Amino acid sequence: MNIRKARLEDVKSIVMLENKVFKQSLGPDFLVQELTDNPFAYYVVGEMNRHIIAYLGLRIVTPDAEMMNVAVDPEHQRQGHGSKLLEYALDFVMRQGVKHITLEVRKSNAAAQAFYIKHGFERSHIRKHYYESEDAVVLSKEI
Repeated sequence: MNIRKARLEDVKSIVMLENKVFKQSLGPDFLVQELTDNPFAYYVVGEMNRHIIAYLGLRIVTPDAEMMNVAVDPEHQRQGHGSKLLEYALDFVMRQGVKHITLEVRKSNAAAQAFYIKHGFERSHIRKHYYESEDAVVLSKEI
């Protein structure tokens, strides 16, 4: 998998990937705004054979960062692509001077929680009703 910075022409593929993985999307308007107008946003995609199979979005306000979304196409999950993307992002934020990174995961998503804990994140607290009908577990990591 090749990792590179996301471009505007990637938005359609990212939206399709989000819908496939999450059954919903942040939407093209949000993603275009992130890529063009948000100086704190940093999005990367993972490609295989020129097809986007993964993406990760961050917001960086040094010394902190927040992971917005991470998605790996279900056909490519459990092959190390998520770990590679996360390690790439963690290396990038460290080089930006980030000392602390957080993210939210659905309380019911035990697999995602285990993935992040395997990569050194710790459970911080619960955000009630963060998702429309579900609480979020906030995970954090000191870098």
